[in-house]
Amino acid sequence: MDREANEVFYEGNDSTVFAGSVDIVSDVTYYQLIENSLDEFIDNFYEENYPTIYELEQKAFTGWFSQCWKKSGGDILKLPSFFVFHDDTKSYELKNNQWIDDEEKWL
Repeated sequence: MDREANEVFYEGNDSTVFAGSVDIVSDVTYYQLIENSLDEFIDNFYEENYPTIYELEQKAFTGWFSQCWKKSGGDILKLPSFFVFHDDTKSYELKNNQWIDDEEKWL
């Protein structure tokens, strides 16, 4: 992301530069639910349990991602490093292992 919060893509030929997206779980089978079943699931289960489910998902992913980032040598980067869940208002600062308000990372 650049300072205007836009995704940055690298279009050069240097294989040591990473930019873009990578499938990290390729062996997952996706199922298409019948639309009525999906609506019922969302209305009855997910919305009733949303705060708990979201917090558990966020905690699990944050721990896993942070471990992978450290194992891959991310700590040696001199630039600030963050990850954020899509459309969230906070970012996880990987070097300090803490959540910050999204606006703080642009200061």
